[in-house]
Amino acid sequence: MTALRTMTAAAFTVAVLAAADARAESYLTGYGGIVFGGDLASGPGSDLDTKNHHGVYGGALGVIGSPLGFEVDFSYTPNFFGGNRALVPSNNLATLMGNVVLSGRMGERSRVYVSAGAGLLKSSVNDVDDFFDVSRNDFGADAGIGIMAGVSDNLSLRADVRYFRNLGDAEPDDHFDINFGSFDFWRATGGLSLRF
Repeated sequence: MTALRTMTAAAFTVAVLAAADARAESYLTGYGGIVFGGDLASGPGSDLDTKNHHGVYGGALGVIGSPLGFEVDFSYTPNFFGGNRALVPSNNLATLMGNVVLSGRMGERSRVYVSAGAGLLKSSVNDVDDFFDVSRNDFGADAGIGIMAGVSDNLSLRADVRYFRNLGDAEPDDHFDINFGSFDFWRATGGLSLRF
């Protein structure tokens, strides 16, 4: 628990320092792309189609400095679990992540960056008879790399690849242990960033 508090305090400190950087820029990004390479271990839903790619869209709001920044990222993937549309007509995955961003400039307008953070993975699976309805909130982590290629002083093209994985206490007992879970996937997106 102490390690989790320390990590949270460190992330907050980094966000404050990034916001105070005189060269920091705020940005708002809208994006679209795909999620792919998903994996579920055995258990309910393990036969769902997480291997194929599915469309995703979302947005991010952040402050990026030299070199540290912070970002809040939201994405939504309809039909994330694919599967048999006759049996599972409705399913989706939403993510809400807070990330620390480490970036470096490429010329005057462009940046390359790496990011890592944690947040919420919310999945929902409903079958046609409402017999197998699962709505679940998981704590998760992500890490990725990307580029913001400036096309003007206020507009950039953004490309980003991230890896997501759920976290949890695999053995509920008197000890709180956080371990990587059995659910993971990749996300590749492209979009436009408005800088201000």
